[in-house]
Amino acid sequence: MDHLQFEEHITDYLDHNLDRPTRRTFAEHLLACRPCHSTFNDVRMAIDACHSLKEAQMHEIALFTEVEQRIISATTAGEMLSCRTLDALISDYFDGVIETTYEHVFQEHFAVCDSCHRLVKGVRESIEEREQIEVPRELYGRIYAATVGARRVA
Repeated sequence: MDHLQFEEHITDYLDHNLDRPTRRTFAEHLLACRPCHSTFNDVRMAIDACHSLKEAQMHEIALFTEVEQRIISATTAGEMLSCRTLDALISDYFDGVIETTYEHVFQEHFAVCDSCHRLVKGVRESIEEREQIEVPRELYGRIYAATVGARRVA
């Protein structure tokens, strides 16, 4: 067996995919040829390293999946809704155009998040508030001056 044939058979030898006569010839060459023995060891170490890396990655994935499941199991639907999402959809909630499933999630979020609970309470109170607020006369003049002055500066 020459060096090129030896190199072509390394992975088949390691996977036990060689017929008995070829395996014997391969093993004889492995014992007799130092360069091929060195190449064989390099290939075997590379394959072992790949297997170890794959096992480590599989362990990490399993650990991540376990942690993710524990977090999801310990988290209510209301806690999973972000405050930013709630803030973006709050007008739909009060307009009554939000889907029923989301309405339940919103209500669960209000129950666990004090900040959003206060926000919803404040919006609800402002909607229900019937009192008219009187606008001072000078406010119109100040707004006009600010907007006209802003255009001239730009």
